[in-house]
Amino acid sequence: MKKLIGHMSVDAGLCWVGDPCYVLGDDASSRVHDWMDFCEKISDMKNHAAPLGEGVGFAIHTGYGDGSYPVYIETSDEGSWGERVSRITIEFLGEEEEDEEEEDEEEEDEDEDWDE
Repeated sequence: MKKLIGHMSVDAGLCWVGDPCYVLGDDASSRVHDWMDFCEKISDMKNHAAPLGEGVGFAIHTGYGDGSYPVYIETSDEGSWGERVSRITIEFLGEEEEDEEEEDEEEEDEDEDWDE
């Protein structure tokens, strides 16, 4: 089951998915020096790109650009390791509105049950 963990704010029209140790800090193997350096590396990007090299991370366009996007996780019981995140989902287009509508409908149904 998906669990909403919060919202991701976007002001660049894209998000980054990757390990920050590869891009942050002076000793990072694929360090980006500043925002302009990053923008130059993604200048030919369509919907997604790996601008810093294979396996470093991905820049991904966020649906309609800037905004606030819901972030969900799914977890799995991994025995002695305990519960671990198995999947993350960021909804860039539409589904959160559908989820909210379903929740509203469920609340209305619950209210009707109390009225009976």
